[in-house]
Parts: sequence; structure tokens; C-alpha cells
Amino acid sequence: MTTIIKTNRALAERPIKTSQATGAALAAMGLADCIPLMHGSQGCGAFSKVYLIQHFREPMPFQNTAVDHISAVMGSDKNVIEALALLCQKHQPALITLMTTGLTELQGCDIRLNIKEFREAFPEFSNIDVIAVNTPDFIGSMQSGFAAVVDSLLKQILPPATSIKQVSNRITVLGTSAMTPADVALIKDYVAAFELEVIFVPDLSLSLDGHLAVESFSPTSTGGASTQAIRTIPSSKACLSVGQSMFGSANWLADQFGIEHIHFEHLIGMDATDELLLQLSRLSGKPVPERLGRQRMRLQDCLLDVHFSLSGCSMAIAAESDLVAGFAAICKEVGISILLAVSPSIAKASELEAVEKWLQGDLSDLDAVMNNIELLIGNTHCAQFYEHLVPVLRAGFPCHDRFGNSDRLFCGYEGARTILFEMANLVMSNHKPEVASFKSPYREYKESQSLEQQ
Repeated sequence: MTTIIKTNRALAERPIKTSQATGAALAAMGLADCIPLMHGSQGCGAFSKVYLIQHFREPMPFQNTAVDHISAVMGSDKNVIEALALLCQKHQPALITLMTTGLTELQGCDIRLNIKEFREAFPEFSNIDVIAVNTPDFIGSMQSGFAAVVDSLLKQILPPATSIKQVSNRITVLGTSAMTPADVALIKDYVAAFELEVIFVPDLSLSLDGHLAVESFSPTSTGGASTQAIRTIPSSKACLSVGQSMFGSANWLADQFGIEHIHFEHLIGMDATDELLLQLSRLSGKPVPERLGRQRMRLQDCLLDVHFSLSGCSMAIAAESDLVAGFAAICKEVGISILLAVSPSIAKASELEAVEKWLQGDLSDLDAVMNNIELLIGNTHCAQFYEHLVPVLRAGFPCHDRFGNSDRLFCGYEGARTILFEMANLVMSNHKPEVASFKSPYREYKESQSLEQQ
């Protein structure tokens, strides 16, 4: 049974939380031909931009409304309208996601009213979609900001509920911020193996997969789910939601359009992947392809290989709640006990049998278990504080001290193997003998006698 503790400390010594606006900007990068526009100061936009550039090592076309000390007091509605008009005129994007920050939320701005005024003043840009997303810094986290964009997109872009004919081979997948671009690509490949058409929202595999674009500069995202495809979501046969953060949006789709909702807390580990493939087989009416069965056999062999190194180990994790749920599941499968999980926010704890204590706090809370664990899972900041004490497996945001974050695999059979091998290698590299080597005093005596004779 997991013990859940929510702290209300006034001071965060070693923060793990990242702003909602950063998560929202990341989600916008998974939407085709999109410009993320932050309504706030230049510093707010610059932080998110640098943060994600360091992690992915890819350009981020973020814009901001440049609220200064005067407009912060006198009102910044004009900034929003002018910024929208300039972006539409200069770059002609398909979509603009207008996001608030802590500054403009405290100011009491109404971005939906701003969009309405923009539409009235510039009717010539009616072909460009603009969605409003409230993402204040002082509540939520990167994960909730990511989910907020998906929720706002569906509710503001999709047409009113009508009798829409379902396409039998079309499904929608709503993916959590815990999924990497490689994870998204893998799940799309799984779906395609059953000859199903998938609309993945947001689709980071087309924009942040680490490709070299033909153009040297793009003012918009270079790939992702298009607004045209998103508008066909109501015709989907089913909607798969991945992560507790996506549950509400998928439920709304089910209520509005009668789409079957299939929820997964995560897609990490054998059990979760088995369930995914069984559901895809049911929806398509086709058997699981042999190549995926082969991948499952490889994961079984991996579990046998690492069992003696990992079974019985103790570890801790510091990450967003959706990622914690996934790692808790795979740790349970291999016999690892998680003494402590630390998250900026805590969601429903339905699959966390491997976690003894789940704490809403910051990285400083890990101090209490450092002497009792053999492995730690966390981001770069986590490694900076604790890697001299215990091996750290990089996961979550940011991981700017490692290359290839777009290619990291956590989901599916392949992702599970990657995680297990990496954890086993880290534990083995830090292994210390349980019994100190014995050195006979008689050996020392003989050696000294030999030296005297010489």
C-alpha cells in the first residue's frame, strides 16, 4: 500500500517543478505548423525556450507578447492582439496556441476575450486557428500544462457534437508528456501493425525526433498532428488515453461523440504493452503480428538476464506522476522496491504497489533515503545533487547533460528492455562487495621476513 503525503512547505530548496507554460509549449510543438505564443514577459518565454532547446537540442519557435512594466500595470490586451496579427501576417501558421503565464494570470487577463477582439479586428485571418490555454505558473506543473493544451485544443477546435459516421479502422491516441518522440513513433508503429489509422495528439515524433529540416529556419513547428486530422477525431472508433493527465480529455471525447474510451495509466513494461496489443487486436479484428511476439520474447529473456542484479534492489524516483506510475509498474515486474517517489503533483495512485511512499515535494526530500537505495531515477538536476552518492538513471525533464533524449525509449517491449538493461548496468557498475577481502596476518609476516633477508 502506497503512503501518499502532500506537503505544503513555503520553501522549495531543490525544485523539481517546471511551469505549466513550458509543458504547454512542448505540447504545441506536437501540432503541425503551430506557433506557441506566451502571453507574458520576455523572460517567461526565454526560460521555456532555453529549457527545451537544452533538452532536445532542437530549435523552438516560441513567441511572446513582451509584457513590460507599463503594460503589466496599465493592461496588456493590446499586446495580445498586435502579436496575433503580426504572427498571422508574417508567418501564416495553421495554428497559434495562446498561453498565459503567472504574470498575466495575476493581472487578470482574459485571453478568450482577446481572441474574440482579434477576430473582429482582423477577419482576414479567419482561416488561422487560435486556441486559448490558461497555464499559470503558480499551480500545476509541466505535465498539467501539456495536458491543458490537448484539452483546450479538442474543446475549441472540434465541431459541435452531431451524428458522425465512425471510420472502422481509425483510432485516436492522446499521449502524456512522459512519452518521448521515440515512444510516440513506437506506439504509432504498433497501431500501424494492426492496419489501423491513428491520430496521435500531440505528435512529437514528427517535430522533435531530431531530423535536419530542408529549410534553415522555420517560424512554426516542423511537424505534428494537423488541424485537419484533429477535426476528424469524432469519427474515430476509439480513443486511447495514456497517462492520468489525459484521462479527462478522452472522457470528454467519449461523452461528446460517443467514442469508446480505453485508458492506460502508462505504456511501460510487459503487462501494459500486452494490454495495449490485446486492445488493438480487438479493435482491428487482427491477430498480434509475429514480429511483436518476437519483441515480447526478447523482453522475457531480458527479465531473466537482469533478475539477479535487480530483484530485491531498493531505489527512489523523482519525476512527474505519469512517469512515476510507469516506472513503478516495471519495477514491480522485476522485483525492485521503490522506497520513495517524489513528484511536483500527485495524481491517482492506482498502479503503485512497488512504491512505499509517494511524496509531493522537491528533490531535497530524497536526502532521507540516500543511504538505503542502490539506484535513483531523475533528471539532470537530480544527478547534479546525488550522483556522487548513487547511480542516477536519467528520465523526465530536463536531461541536458545527455545527448539523444529524443531517441530514449520507455514504452513498449523495446522501451522496457532499454530501461531494464540500463538499470542493471548502473547497479552492476556501482556494486560493492558485501564481505571485505580477507588478508592473512601470516602472509604479511612472510613478506616482511623475505624483505629482511634481501
